[in-house]
Amino acid sequence: MDIENVNAHSEPPFKKCGSCGKEWPHWKDFVLDGALRLLGLQAYPDLPDANLIVFEHRCGTSVSVLATRLRPMLQDPEEGSQLPLLYGTESCNGRCRHLEDLQSCDRACINARDRRLMLQLLEMRRSKR
Repeated sequence: MDIENVNAHSEPPFKKCGSCGKEWPHWKDFVLDGALRLLGLQAYPDLPDANLIVFEHRCGTSVSVLATRLRPMLQDPEEGSQLPLLYGTESCNGRCRHLEDLQSCDRACINARDRRLMLQLLEMRRSKR
């Protein structure tokens, strides 16, 4: 066994495009990459920790990241975690039902945290330009 190859094994990248193989070593490289376009939040009813932030890569494929992987970017990642899930109820304004809806949500719902995260990502990308 070649000991140099064993020790040379590096950490996996933050994300890899399943279509073209492009790798982003760190979350910041991914979020700020101009070859990605933020499409929106794909919320999962009854399972907010499965929410995805969806991007489109220049190669034509979508690349999704679990919101939980990016929540540490929030000033207070736990803020809102104790709120109820309103998705699909009469109190829900329906924003999370539409991937392309990039607006904030004014409801006291656990998914509002991931909508804030998505908007923070948009702002980071705008300020980079």
